[in-house]
Amino acid sequence: MLTPTLNLATVDATGVYDYLYGFFQRDFVRQRTMLNGTIYIDPRSRNLEDGKEKDFWHLTTRTNKYFVKQGNRHVPVEERLLDYARAERIEWVRQIITNHVHAKIKIFYHQESNPRRDIRLYLWAFEDDFVVILQKLGRSTSFLVTSFYIDQPDKRTDYDKRYRNYVTGANSVVTGCEWF
Repeated sequence: MLTPTLNLATVDATGVYDYLYGFFQRDFVRQRTMLNGTIYIDPRSRNLEDGKEKDFWHLTTRTNKYFVKQGNRHVPVEERLLDYARAERIEWVRQIITNHVHAKIKIFYHQESNPRRDIRLYLWAFEDDFVVILQKLGRSTSFLVTSFYIDQPDKRTDYDKRYRNYVTGANSVVTGCEWF
């Protein structure tokens, strides 16, 4: 179901983002990607950062947090750096969305702990340890929150628990919240 990962070792480091952006443009900007044939995945092209959709950066980079000493204080700094495991799987995002009913995809809803307590849709290619997270914008539109490769065993356990809670109805907050 999923294509082989991209080999980014063959791409010049100065052009890696432009190379990856070509896949994002193909899959989400130049064509309409639909979930279940009814929900448009909006790339939010009006929301650019460095000339590319912010959603693109969430599919290819990861936030790195560290502290820098300024005078006698340590100030937190965040920067987004290329995440090779995410980036080399950028083609998988559309493949997972358009094949969400495939047996290798576990689909579940989860209420986030963010201040708005958003309910998001998770599409988990569990055998490949890759997750795509979507958030609803309106009745028939959503956007890409992020996608990533699960590189920590405890995260896999956490997603399995969320999935089981959803399918068994153990989490009443997400009962009946389905988009389709």
